[in-house]
Amino acid sequence: MRLQSICDEIMDDVDGALGCALVDLGTGLPLAMTVTSDELLASGAMETLAAAGTDYFRGEVNHQLQSAMGGDPGDGGFVEEIQTTTEETYHFMCVVPGNRQTVLLLITDKTVNLGLGWVAVRRTLRRVEEGTRRPEARVEPSAPSPIEPPSPKDPPDNRTNGMNRRIGRSRLRHR
Repeated sequence: MRLQSICDEIMDDVDGALGCALVDLGTGLPLAMTVTSDELLASGAMETLAAAGTDYFRGEVNHQLQSAMGGDPGDGGFVEEIQTTTEETYHFMCVVPGNRQTVLLLITDKTVNLGLGWVAVRRTLRRVEEGTRRPEARVEPSAPSPIEPPSPKDPPDNRTNGMNRRIGRSRLRHR
């Protein structure tokens, strides 16, 4: 699925959505973006928010939080989700689980229920993950090894009976 169509779909799904972007954390630039708000479009706010999202998820504050929580700041991202509230808008930002170099950013007006906003983001994350997943190295399956049936000449091994093992263990516990 194309990334642009993912942005378009979440905008259609969420009443009150003003803008959606998929942001590359390496550059801070939008990979795909849909904006319905003239204010966000004219002011370049979506691009600014995309760049700010990079700082949230990979910047110095993130490293300080990670260090304070006992993590190694060199491990990469620590913060996975952020919600920001302004006087008129909600901003939902979340790292894509299968592609930790991409962030989904959704901006809505305050008529949106916060819980439903997060539901829409998480539902969309699955589609984004599929659309941004890097191809894995292809490994050819090996032929299954044949299982040899027991020979009729082999005597049954009663010592491996599951019932005997359980009884033996329970006796050991009671001693």
